Amino acid sequence: MSLLNGSLVGATGSLTVYGTALGTPSTALPGSYTSSFASGTSFYYSYSSATNCNAPTGTTGTAPFTVNASVAANCLVSVQNINFGTQGVLSANTDASGSVTATCTPGTTYTISLNGGTTNAAPTARKMTKGSETVTYGLYKDINRSQPWGDVNTPGSTVAGTGTGTAQLLTVYGRVPPQTTPSPGTYVDTVVVTLTY
Repeated sequence: MSLLNGSLVGATGSLTVYGTALGTPSTALPGSYTSSFASGTSFYYSYSSATNCNAPTGTTGTAPFTVNASVAANCLVSVQNINFGTQGVLSANTDASGSVTATCTPGTTYTISLNGGTTNAAPTARKMTKGSETVTYGLYKDINRSQPWGDVNTPGSTVAGTGTGTAQLLTVYGRVPPQTTPSPGTYVDTVVVTLTY
């Protein structure tokens, strides 16, 4: 602020306006969003300590400005393990299930694939291992265990969906079929879940 012949002639300054983009509910489609504040948007300023924010007084100034945000297509994925429990002789089907949860921005299309595990096997011939011994099992898209869930190496075996902005739970159905029973112990396999969008 400066003085000329004892009179105030002007001042400059800056003011930061803080904004928050709320994360919930997450229903915004991917794209660019803009909100314009026209010249009628008022800013009150004063050099007096008497200014009350609840009832602003002082000099009024106007300035147009815009607020911009971009929503990008995005997905998050989480999983629940499958545990077939403790079994004896593998003379009948043993079923269990887990899940994959996809949370994607609305309208975002995605595909979920499950690889062949540590032995890179076909969807219904994956292997849980203990040393050199194995237990064969399969992973499926349906409760009847008739639709294998695999990856691009097995055409038609992936699962597709479209995001809604909320968590979408997809059940993974597992089955250990009757087979020659290996020695007692804990058999494990690691399957990689890939969500492509």
